[in-house]
Amino acid sequence: MRDAESESTDPVDDAKRPTARELFLRLGFEPLASEAVDEFQLRGRLWEFIYALAGQHIYLDHTDHLTDLDLYTWLADDWLDEADAGESPDTEQDCYLDASDFGNGLDPIIWLRYFATEPERKAFAAEHHSKVLPPHEDPPCDRDRWLPEPPGLVEDLAEEDPLPFDDDPGDEADPLGLEKADAEIRAERERQQQLTRSGDEAAEGWQRPLDQLQRTGVSLLPPDELTDETITAKLWELLHNLACQSFYVLNTNHLSDRELYGALWAHGLRDEALLPGRSRTSGWFHDCIGSGSEEHIQLWLRFYATDEERAEHAKEWPENPMPPRQQPLFNRDWRLPKGPF
Repeated sequence: MRDAESESTDPVDDAKRPTARELFLRLGFEPLASEAVDEFQLRGRLWEFIYALAGQHIYLDHTDHLTDLDLYTWLADDWLDEADAGESPDTEQDCYLDASDFGNGLDPIIWLRYFATEPERKAFAAEHHSKVLPPHEDPPCDRDRWLPEPPGLVEDLAEEDPLPFDDDPGDEADPLGLEKADAEIRAERERQQQLTRSGDEAAEGWQRPLDQLQRTGVSLLPPDELTDETITAKLWELLHNLACQSFYVLNTNHLSDRELYGALWAHGLRDEALLPGRSRTSGWFHDCIGSGSEEHIQLWLRFYATDEERAEHAKEWPENPMPPRQQPLFNRDWRLPKGPF
């Protein structure tokens, strides 16, 4: 006979939730341990991880105080195996992972030192009756402004409290956050104008992504100079550098990492494109099966088309061969860089 305590248990609540590592493994993604990542691969492996998080609606914030190695070590060696992390991956709900939060809530010292504006520091001091605050320091990294964001324009983002530690924000002069949105748009416009004046950004028009990357200081290695061990890291470093120019790659699951890097090296980087730079409202999309050639149509039918699309194509083009459906060998598209629009 079951006792009262056992009857009060909830099997759903009491069931052990999978860790983020286990959920990512189901999608075919398993990041390397930090000790297995050398300096040559570190940046690419970190951005591969960051985009995998974004592919599961997990967005990082407040990371500029951490080096690439510190951030990767925390994510790969610690956070990935936390049981509570299993709530977010594989869901449609966006959530934020604050890199200054190590299990005890947002660290006010880190926030005040590296991220808070002067008005926020003064407001924090008044709210918490603090006479001494840590001195402001510029964070050692410039990463946060390049992090993936949830789809939608700034104006569509949820309302944010002016202070992350203020439990009772009270009446706000700008409850929808539109002033902040306008300020961010103005700052981005000024930044683009400064880049244009300084010659760091090409004039508007068609340009080769390779040329634009080189203008921004990005160095690229030919695929035959990369080993099988390092090709993945350099591919994701390239995909991130392209995303910083709002160049996004589509339909890649039929290609290995080496094949995709080689295709971008031979064509994607050398074909002219319209690159808006970092943009919330526009981008250039490079479809790996988008040329309209018979080869690409066959690849689309084989690997990507739905049953309805295959039936419609067969009806419209009965003379064309219909390849058998095949599961792609790779599962990369879900975590490719995507624009915030």
